[in-house]
Amino acid sequence: MGEAVAKAERRTGAGATKLGLAALLAAALALMPVSMILVPGMMPSIIVYCIDQRRPRYLSYAVGIMNFAGVLPFLLVLLAGDGLSLLAAARLLSDPFVWLVMYGAAAAGWGVFLTTPVLARICIEIRASQDRRTLEALSKALRDEWGEEVAGGAREEG
Repeated sequence: MGEAVAKAERRTGAGATKLGLAALLAAALALMPVSMILVPGMMPSIIVYCIDQRRPRYLSYAVGIMNFAGVLPFLLVLLAGDGLSLLAAARLLSDPFVWLVMYGAAAAGWGVFLTTPVLARICIEIRASQDRRTLEALSKALRDEWGEEVAGGAREEG
């Protein structure tokens, strides 16, 4: 009985995936000019998503969000223009500046991914050195008030 339920759940999951892909394909065909901008514009994100195997996918997040930020202005130009026409999408794609912004934003996502750990480490080291100085000052104040015995040094037995 347990195997039958698991098998049915797998079939339902596969069916849902197929249904979702079919709906996505129908939407892409219905909005062909948007797809013409979105698919090639988001290609760096698609490639990084396929390559990035680590969990969580920080590289995919950084590149994907920055890449979408580079594609979005041109999607808005397409939507706010004369309407959703293939000619308007082709006109946008023929402009090298559009490609520079879309792929440059993806490159900025790589930059964010590569520099964030370094900046985080610098911030942690600065915070640790500040904490160390604070503790050293507190230790000095305690030794001045109570004597060197509170510092945990060796006792003199006499």
